Amino acid sequence: MNRKNKAVSFNTGDPHELALVEHAERVNPLTGKPQNFSKYVKRLIEEDMKKEQSGNHPTGYTIIDSPKFNEDEDYTLEVKSAMNSFL
Repeated sequence: MNRKNKAVSFNTGDPHELALVEHAERVNPLTGKPQNFSKYVKRLIEEDMKKEQSGNHPTGYTIIDSPKFNEDEDYTLEVKSAMNSFL
């Protein structure tokens, strides 16, 4: 089977991250079941790819303004590399 699993963790002690996970796990009113998290994330990635291809997303990175943003902890290695290439 050709599968690649990627973990996403949420700090449920942080109100912002708790709101994110609750939103992602909300129940479909038609089926009464939680939405499929994997499909939801894949749809978000696909939308991001379409923005990038259309030229509305020139850097290829989405900048998220987090209320508890800490530059040293919250930047991914890819974003740091991209930012350093502009310096």
